[in-house]
Amino acid sequence: MMNSVTIRQALEFIGLLSTSPSNPYNLCNTFGIEVIDNEPINKDGYLVCDRGCKLIFISSNITNRHRKKFIISHELGHFLLHREKLYCCTDISEIGISQINSNCQENEANYFASEYLLPQEQLLRMLPHESIRFSDIFKIAAHFDVSVTMAAMKATRLSNAEDEILLCYKGQQLKWFSSGDTGLCYKMLPQKCPVDLTRAPLEVDIGGVWDTLYEGTVHQEVFNPFEDQRLVLLSGTRCL
Repeated sequence: MMNSVTIRQALEFIGLLSTSPSNPYNLCNTFGIEVIDNEPINKDGYLVCDRGCKLIFISSNITNRHRKKFIISHELGHFLLHREKLYCCTDISEIGISQINSNCQENEANYFASEYLLPQEQLLRMLPHESIRFSDIFKIAAHFDVSVTMAAMKATRLSNAEDEILLCYKGQQLKWFSSGDTGLCYKMLPQKCPVDLTRAPLEVDIGGVWDTLYEGTVHQEVFNPFEDQRLVLLSGTRCL
C-alpha cells in the first residue's frame, strides 16, 4: 500500500477544505467534480479527469445511500492519490479482504474512503471497554452515517476486548470475517455456518456450536444487513 503518511496528508488536506466532515458530495462540489448516477454502467463507479473535465460515475443499479457514499469516497481517493489515471472500479469493498480489490491502488482508495467516512481516531473514543455488541455498532453507524456492516467490520478490528469475531455468511456459506485477532485466518473459520441463520435468534448465549473458536458459552448476535447475507457477532473466551 502507498505510504500511509501520504494518505494521512490527503485526509488532513480535505479536512482543511471542508466544513462538512465526511460528506463526499460536498467534497465533490469543492473540487468541481460532477457526480453522475443515472446510468446503469457495468462498474460500481469510475473517475474521469481529462482536460479540465472531472466526473465520478456511479451505477444507477446501486441504490443504497451508504453504498453510494462509500463509492464516491473511494473515487475521491483515486482523485487525490492517483489522479494521472482513469479508474474503472468493480466490486468496491468496504470490507478490505484480500480476495476483493487486491490491486494496490484499489486498496489505497478503499483505505482512504474508510478513514474519510469513519475515522479511526474518532471511532476509538466510542468503543466500549468490554465486548462489542450490535447495540454499540448501531450507535456508531448512526453517529457517522455509515452502514452497519462497515461500522461492525471496523469496530471489531479495533476492539478493546479483542475477543470478538464478526462473520459474514451469504446463505450459510462464509463470505468474509473481521477480528482484532491478527493470527486468525479464513481457513480457521467454519465455512458453513453451524447454526441455521434463517431461524437463529437475534441474540443468544449458546454452547457446543463454536467450540473450535471459543471455550464454553459464546455470546452470539445475528444481524441481517440485506437479502440473504447475515452478520454473526461472537464474543466469549477464545480458545488458545
